[in-house]
Amino acid sequence: MRGIMSIMRRAIETTIETWAAKDFSRPLLIRGARRVGKTHVAETVGRRIAGDAFVKLDFQTDLRLIEPLFDGPTDDVDDIMARIADYKRMPIEKESAFILLDEVQLCERALNSLRFFSGSGWRICATGSQLGVATRKRRLPFPSGVRQETMHPMTFEEFLWALGEEHMAEAIRTHAQTLEPYASHHLATRYFRLYQAIGGMPAAVSAYLQQQSIDDARIEQREIDQTYTADMTDPDNGISGIAARKVWKSIPAQLMRSSTKKFKYSEVERGGRRAKLMEPLEWLEGAGVISLNEMTECVAAPLIPFDEEEGSFFKVYLADTGLMFYKLGINPRLWLEAEELGAAVASSDFRGALAENSTAQAFSSNDLQTFYWTPPSSWKATGELDFLLQTDRMEVIPVEVKSARNVRAKTLASFMEKAHSPYAYILSGNDFSRSKTESGNKLRHLPLYAAYCLDVGFLRSEL
Repeated sequence: MRGIMSIMRRAIETTIETWAAKDFSRPLLIRGARRVGKTHVAETVGRRIAGDAFVKLDFQTDLRLIEPLFDGPTDDVDDIMARIADYKRMPIEKESAFILLDEVQLCERALNSLRFFSGSGWRICATGSQLGVATRKRRLPFPSGVRQETMHPMTFEEFLWALGEEHMAEAIRTHAQTLEPYASHHLATRYFRLYQAIGGMPAAVSAYLQQQSIDDARIEQREIDQTYTADMTDPDNGISGIAARKVWKSIPAQLMRSSTKKFKYSEVERGGRRAKLMEPLEWLEGAGVISLNEMTECVAAPLIPFDEEEGSFFKVYLADTGLMFYKLGINPRLWLEAEELGAAVASSDFRGALAENSTAQAFSSNDLQTFYWTPPSSWKATGELDFLLQTDRMEVIPVEVKSARNVRAKTLASFMEKAHSPYAYILSGNDFSRSKTESGNKLRHLPLYAAYCLDVGFLRSEL
C-alpha cells in the first residue's frame, strides 16, 4: 500500500459541494443508517466551504439545549436563525454561513422547519439516521421542498481511495468500459478480499488503516453490530425487538443456503409467519441496515415484483458486507491467507453469499433498483438470476454473480433469448473480458471488484 490517507474521501462530498455552490435554494437532507459517516462528511465539507462561518447544531449531544430554539412558529426562519446566533454567541450571515443540523430526526420541530428554509437564502444541511423509522410516530408532516440524498457504507472505490489507490479506482472504471484485461487484476482482487472482510463502515476502515490490523477492525464491527441490535430492540420502536433480533441474526445464514437464497420466515424461528416478522423486517430496511431484492418473473420492462399473498419472494442482504463477514465468525486472517494461496478455508456457499452481498451493496450504493428472477411455472424450467437491472432505454440487463472463475450460466442464456437483452454482465473472479453465448448473445465479464462501476450513468452509455 502506498500510504494511509488521514481523511477518508467520500463520493457524496462532490454532491454536497455542488449543492452548496449552486443549488442550496432547497435544504439538503443526508439520510442513511447509523455509523455510515454522515456527520463527518457534512462537517468536513461545511468547514471547507464556510470556514469560521460554519455552524453546527448537534441534536444527539445537545438536544435539551437546542430544542427550544425551534419553539414558536417554525415558518419564521429568520427568527430561528436569530435564536441560533444567540445560542452560538456569534453573528451568522446568510451569504456566508453553512448551517448543519446533525441528527435532526431527534427534534421533530427542527425536521419540520426544513421545508420553510426552502427558498429562504439560508444554506441549510441536515443529517438524519433511521429516518425511515424514527419519524413513524411524528405529529408534524415530513418536510417537503427538501433535497434528499442517501449515504451508504463505503464502496470498494472509496476503500481504494482510503488506501491511497486513486489511480487503481479510476483504472477499474476505465477497464469496465473497454473490457480490456487489467494488469493489476491480481492486486485489485487482493484488495477486494480485504474490503469484503473489513466492509465499508468508516470506523472499521479507519481502525484497520491506523495500525494495519484487521483485529482492530473487528472490534469496531462488533461495536456496530451491538449498536444496531440495541437500536432494533429499543422498546420505543414499537416493534418486537426479539423478532427483529432474530431476523437480523438469520440473514447471513439464509444467504448461505445452497438452493435459492429467498428469505424464509420459517428459518427465522420455528413456525415463523409473515404477520409477525414483516414489521421488524420493514423496520430494519427503513433503518438502512438491510436491503431487499424482490423477485420478478418479468422478461420485459417495466420490471415489477412478483406478488403472492402471505408469501415471501425477496432476498435480504446486509447493508455492509463486512458486518456479514463478522457475524458469521470467519477468521479474516486465515481466510485472506488461504484465498491468496488459492486454497479454501471457508465453504463455497460462504464465498457465494459474500460475493452476492458485496454486489448487492454496490448496487444499493449506486441507488439502482434491482430484482432477482425466476422463470414462471409455464416455462417448465429451473434456475434463477441474481440481479436484473433496467436501463432508461427500457432494456432489461441480467447480472450473474459467481464467487469463483467458473462462469457457466445456462439460465442466463435462456433469459437473454426471451428478454431480448442486448447484453449481460457476469461478475466473477476473472479479469475483464467479453464473450458470447452459443446463440450469439453478448456477455460482458467484470471482476467482482468492479461492481461499483455499474451505476445509472454507466448503464446509459453505449459500450
